[in-house]
Amino acid sequence: MEEGRRVYDNIRRFLVYGMAGGAAEILVMLAGPLLGLPLPLRAGQILWINLLTHGLTGVAMGAEPAAPGVMRRPPRPPDQHILGDGAWQRLLLLAAAVTAAALGAGLVAHALGPAWQSVLFLALLSAQLGVVLGLRDRLLTRRNPFLPLAVLLSALLAAAALYVPFLSSVLDTEALDPIGAGIGVACAPIGFLVARLVRTAFRKTDPTGRSGASGLR
Repeated sequence: MEEGRRVYDNIRRFLVYGMAGGAAEILVMLAGPLLGLPLPLRAGQILWINLLTHGLTGVAMGAEPAAPGVMRRPPRPPDQHILGDGAWQRLLLLAAAVTAAALGAGLVAHALGPAWQSVLFLALLSAQLGVVLGLRDRLLTRRNPFLPLAVLLSALLAAAALYVPFLSSVLDTEALDPIGAGIGVACAPIGFLVARLVRTAFRKTDPTGRSGASGLR
């Protein structure tokens, strides 16, 4: 039963993470031109972001250990949707935060220089990597080393997309100076903090008075 709850929680966590990231990418593409950012991202850049977030880190999320107190939770209602119990609200809040952070970074970079699209690319990817770590139940657990390793590998591949000539040419990115790179990477702690706040805001208390775990704790 504990394993079943762990798997179910991880599926919910991945769906919220993946759909929030996908919604943020759509919102960036729709809102960017209205804010003076024509063609915010190219197709190859979107595919690269999805490969690193929904691929590497998304798969690693499946190995997350069970939440503390998972067996103290009452059974979920059998008719409850997998995105019920507040999951949609979490999804929308995370999508809005990632969108705002990425567009904010893009607008600042647009005012500073011509490499704004690469900054926006890095910002959107960094914010999502921050979110995936912020959604963890056990931040410093050693029971799933795959997730931090996946985030590290994704970060390295994000840097390669900017600084390796072949990938930069394929993805149509530009090498960033320290200021541009800093603006993009600064979105990672924003995504992390918002994910922790969302997780805390939707935390539930079980009938015994101890902190229980809804699907994303």
